[in-house]
This record gives sequence, structure tokens and C-alpha cells, in this order.
Amino acid sequence: MADRNSKDAAAGDAYGDSSLPNPYAGLPQQPPHIEGFQVWRAPAQEGFGEKFKRKTMENPFVPIGCGLTAAALIYGISTFSSGNRRRSQTMMRARVLFQGFTLAAILVGVAVNGMKSKK
Repeated sequence: MADRNSKDAAAGDAYGDSSLPNPYAGLPQQPPHIEGFQVWRAPAQEGFGEKFKRKTMENPFVPIGCGLTAAALIYGISTFSSGNRRRSQTMMRARVLFQGFTLAAILVGVAVNGMKSKK
């Protein structure tokens, strides 16, 4: 078997041999320009902070709704533990209302971004 490998190497069949023809010879270095077509380039890696800021600027009502939902939940739980059941029930209803607001904000944001991508 060692004789066969040495025979192939002597015949020029080894990878990296400069005597082999270049399959890319004669091809242009840049792709041709096609009107109306843009080359897609991969975006730079985006960190958590940059992505959060960008998404907040695109649709600011989603984080507002999340904050209101969390605030209503925390206040409702604290009033429940202090024994004020009526206020606690009111805050749980407000929490559901704020969750609906947040969901509506998400859906509107998705629809708006969908309309932007069609243009």
C-alpha cells in the first residue's frame, strides 16, 4: 500500500499540486451588476443592549405595556398580602387590561413592520 501512495504522489495526483488547472481561471473577481438587485451583506453581530434599544425605538408601546403589567401584578400581590382584597382584585383586572394592551402593541408592530418590508 505504501508503494501505491508513493506512485500516486510521483504521478502528480496529490492535492495542492500546482500542475492542476485552476477551475476559477477566467472568471471575474466581482459578480456582475444587475439593475435593481442589491448584494446582501450579513449584519454585524448585535449585542443585547443594542438590540433592545433598536426594538424599543421601533415599537415603544411593548416595553411600556410590559412595565405596566409588571407594576399592576406587583402592586396587586402586595395589596393581597396586606389584606385589601378589593384593591387586589382591581389590580389583577388592570393587569389583564395591560396584558391586552401589550398584545395589541405587538400585533400592530408586526403589521407595521410587515407593511414596511413590502415597500
